[in-house]
Amino acid sequence: MERRFAPDLMAGQVALVTGSGSGMGRATALEMAACGASLSLFGRRREPLEETAAMIRDGGGTAFVVSGDIRDEQSIDAAMDAIGAEYGRLDVLVNNAGGQYISAARDITNKGFEAVIRNNLIGSWQMTRAVAHRFMFERGGSIVFVTAVSARTALTGFAHTVAARAGVTGMMRTLAAEWGAYGIRLNAVAPGTIRTEALGRYPIPPEKWSEMNRSVLNRLGRPEDVAGTIIFLASKLGDFITGEDWYVDGGETLHLGHDARDMINAEMFAARERAQDRRG
Repeated sequence: MERRFAPDLMAGQVALVTGSGSGMGRATALEMAACGASLSLFGRRREPLEETAAMIRDGGGTAFVVSGDIRDEQSIDAAMDAIGAEYGRLDVLVNNAGGQYISAARDITNKGFEAVIRNNLIGSWQMTRAVAHRFMFERGGSIVFVTAVSARTALTGFAHTVAARAGVTGMMRTLAAEWGAYGIRLNAVAPGTIRTEALGRYPIPPEKWSEMNRSVLNRLGRPEDVAGTIIFLASKLGDFITGEDWYVDGGETLHLGHDARDMINAEMFAARERAQDRRG
């Protein structure tokens, strides 16, 4: 893995990353460990968490696996007990766990809508509240939420998660205002289209993934792109940043609309080809 930060950037700190068995959560855990942090890995499925832990230990880092569900208060409380017994402290929380499914708004049931709200919004609140009460009100700390690029652009097919992620962003800003007095910083990272295993769960064949690129940098994002921003905000590099919502989308939300950008790009490429034809 390409090293982006100093190996002692997070030395002596303990970090909890939810949903750290794959994708952006795994990339964040690996890079935090490379920066010297001791990791707690939290998720519903133990096997992928153990795989992440093995990767961290192979690199000389420290990792502790805690199985649990952000929707279940009892499993969160058990995780807090386990982390307290293992490390005695927790300095950083990355609320990465979440999930949704693609559906036209007219086809989303009330039950399906509520399930996504419970997973992404209520789950993030429950984890944040537990960590703050157990570890951070006395010592301070940093909390980063992973959301989505929903505040600047519509995400058709995801009305449920747009509602949930917007709720997380509003909650984050309010908590930042209330909890700053305790030395707790809260920020959010909003990824654009990131090439992770999650793309495989949508009805889009892998050979079509490149067509999903709407970034002005003309590539899909990588999990490491998101991880780097999370670490900047969570570490002492972002020590005077709180209540902010950082977009990591390669400029995906800069343009007015996908169709407009596609048309402009087509015209630019056509002009480039005409110029090459004249030269050659």
